Amino acid sequence: MMTRSIGVVIPAYQPDPERLTSYLQQLDTQVTPSPAVLRIELDAPSSSLLKQLYSRLSNSTFTASVEIAIADTRRGKGAAITAGFERLCACTNTTANSTTTTVTSNNETTERSNIDPGFDRDTDVTINLTTTPPASTIDILAFADADGSTPASSFETVLRALINDTADVATGSRRHPSADVTAHQTLGRRYLGDGFAWLARRLLDEQLYDYQCGAKAITTDAWQAVRSHIYASGFAWDIELLAISGGLGYQVAEVPVRWEDQPGSTVSPLRTALRLGRVLVTARHRARALAHDPVHLASIERSSSQPVIDSVATSKPTALSEKATNITIDAEAEAEAEADVNVNIDTTDQSSIEVG
Repeated sequence: MMTRSIGVVIPAYQPDPERLTSYLQQLDTQVTPSPAVLRIELDAPSSSLLKQLYSRLSNSTFTASVEIAIADTRRGKGAAITAGFERLCACTNTTANSTTTTVTSNNETTERSNIDPGFDRDTDVTINLTTTPPASTIDILAFADADGSTPASSFETVLRALINDTADVATGSRRHPSADVTAHQTLGRRYLGDGFAWLARRLLDEQLYDYQCGAKAITTDAWQAVRSHIYASGFAWDIELLAISGGLGYQVAEVPVRWEDQPGSTVSPLRTALRLGRVLVTARHRARALAHDPVHLASIERSSSQPVIDSVATSKPTALSEKATNITIDAEAEAEAEADVNVNIDTTDQSSIEVG
């Protein structure tokens, strides 16, 4: 069987740096085959958080190329994952016009440029902390929540459905009868989640126990087909991914996982539930329109919404803020890491830091 190259995106907003770094190490060492790229899509980080995360990653060893993409604003989970997928599969041209800067521990820099003369220095950032180059081709795109609620060993079972060519899309499931939930959500969140799953099964053609587990994977070929039909930029993105994939005829596999609920969620249950309800209706319309249902097709044709990939491709790069540029490097820690830190400034990609 041919080895499949895997790229994993971790959408993150106010993550715990220690927990996130530990989870990345688990994904790097416990998933087989090892992911080629682990990419963090980090929204609106504070200077303190960025320094902590940077310090921990720079003192860790990875087989994978680890990347951190920084956005100055909170884009939403769906927009963050979409930006990561687009970068990994090179679906959107995000690599033109770039320069590479090497930063040493004493803050001396050398620069290698291959950019347009009109290059604006206040653009986007990528930091490489390891020497492994990113894979040129990614066959499987996946994402996992930054809190590590789906352990790496269980996340591998989600990937396995695609690695073994038994599905085009795979979603982890906490509500599957065979799932192993070792730490539950609060009672209120569980009731809201159960109620939403019940409603989704009655509105969508994809009959699943769980639509929103933070562990999903899709083949690059399938992603290229569904990407222009996904409109939700927040937590409802998962619903559209599954509904649209099914509407286009792709095989969706639901995989029971081991789940360890983590405290400290940044999601508002009630507000999110209302948004999810609205997206359920539109996702049903779009999925059935793609299956050439005339009634639903007419409804979609009247829509003036913009797919998420359009906002990702057309958004203006954010200027480098102090929190992105004023990262100090501890000389002793860097000596232990035995490597320089490469900073790639990309004029077209989202503000990003590449660790890899």
